Amino acid sequence: MALDRRDFLKTTTTAAAAWASGLLSAAEPTAVEGDPALVRLLIDTDREHLPESLVARIRAGLPYPTLLGALAEAAVRTVQPYPVVGYKYHAFMVLQAVHLASVHARPEDRWLPLLWAADAFKGSQAEEREAGTWSLEPVPAHPVPPAGQAETAFLEAMDQWDPQAADAALVGLLPALPRERLFAYGARDVRDLGHKAITVANCHRLLTVVPPQHAEPLLRSVVLALQNHQGQPHPATADLAADRPGRRNRVLAAQALTPVAAADAAPGDPVPPLLQTLREGSDALATDAVMQSLGQGVPESAAWTAVFAAAGELMLQAPGIIAVHANTTANALYYGSRQVADPALRRLLLLQAAAFLPHLRGLLQTPRRELAIDQLEPAEAGGAPGADQEVQLTAIFAGLRADPLGAARRTLGYLQAGGPEAPFMALARRYTLERATGYHDYKLAEAAFENAAALPSPWRERYLAANVPYLNSPADRPNAVVARYR
Repeated sequence: MALDRRDFLKTTTTAAAAWASGLLSAAEPTAVEGDPALVRLLIDTDREHLPESLVARIRAGLPYPTLLGALAEAAVRTVQPYPVVGYKYHAFMVLQAVHLASVHARPEDRWLPLLWAADAFKGSQAEEREAGTWSLEPVPAHPVPPAGQAETAFLEAMDQWDPQAADAALVGLLPALPRERLFAYGARDVRDLGHKAITVANCHRLLTVVPPQHAEPLLRSVVLALQNHQGQPHPATADLAADRPGRRNRVLAAQALTPVAAADAAPGDPVPPLLQTLREGSDALATDAVMQSLGQGVPESAAWTAVFAAAGELMLQAPGIIAVHANTTANALYYGSRQVADPALRRLLLLQAAAFLPHLRGLLQTPRRELAIDQLEPAEAGGAPGADQEVQLTAIFAGLRADPLGAARRTLGYLQAGGPEAPFMALARRYTLERATGYHDYKLAEAAFENAAALPSPWRERYLAANVPYLNSPADRPNAVVARYR
């Protein structure tokens, strides 16, 4: 079925654009209902014919949150988070980043990130089918405990790494699940490149947007993901390297911080000394440095600035999938820290964010470039002298693929000269939408933009510039799926 630009614009103004402009607030998930038939359509329709089916639904007035929720449920029902939390499971984990890209897209593009994600889901589903037949069971394999016992049973099962018992207890606990605890379990180990923390944050955020009927399957899938330790001894009875930072940091986080007098507070900018430890120290040194700084009166926000700066620096030094996860994991843990009320849990998430940096750094297979984020030199953005911001930004992205570090320097020059962030991010998002090569293009862009928003100047500008090497550019091949949906 052909869908020309005029029809598409008409569709978006009657559905997605109305939603994105606030007529259907993301804070009102009950404003629309779930659609079980749409979930089945996503699962059962073959990849080649899915575009016509979805576009027909959109033109008939399908609400955006209904499609987002159906896609999330279809993913968790047919794609398991094993043998590792990642890879094909990104069909679910990418959806919050895709949602943010949709929110910020031009009106005529607002459906396209989600439609790209629908095609990516079909790829993950096919990969799952090649490995065997799996689906999220309609009901748990274990007996569901009575409501009065469900919370205790859930926490015990999670602590014992018992996925079947945790699944059953979760069903008995809903809708009263203590969701703060999921952030703690998402951060308790350093397996799977940080994907456990990422999937908790992804799910928590989606549940503020999608119809509430999707909560049970989404949360059941996340709980299964959090229990993954495939191919390793049982973590509840073994002392494994992946669990040691979390165990140590839980003890540190529970320690009371003594308020310090202003005269005893750490002098100067606390970020550089913290960053120095984070960039080279072990996980124990990193978390000790964070705790020491907090004890000296340094605010948590400054410690998070050092964490983000270290993650951005890793992207400067070794742009690739490890650096991506340094930034996306920090984003997920920071989001969690903003959602929890318990100060000890908030500190735990910060400490685990610091511990992840040396862990991920140790996974690098290639040498790192000797370049510190606070030593990155700005360069002229590009274009003719005095060129307007559109010309400057076009020049930055035009040279990105051939000279990633040069593009980072030109971005820093643009930002330090007062160039506004909004058009820079808008152009980056357009290239992601039109030329994404995989899940991580969406995940990195949205995480980096969110992280930057939490940073003060001059770290904010440097952090944005540091992540430019992984962004999409006009030199990347146009995404055929997006072109077809458009």
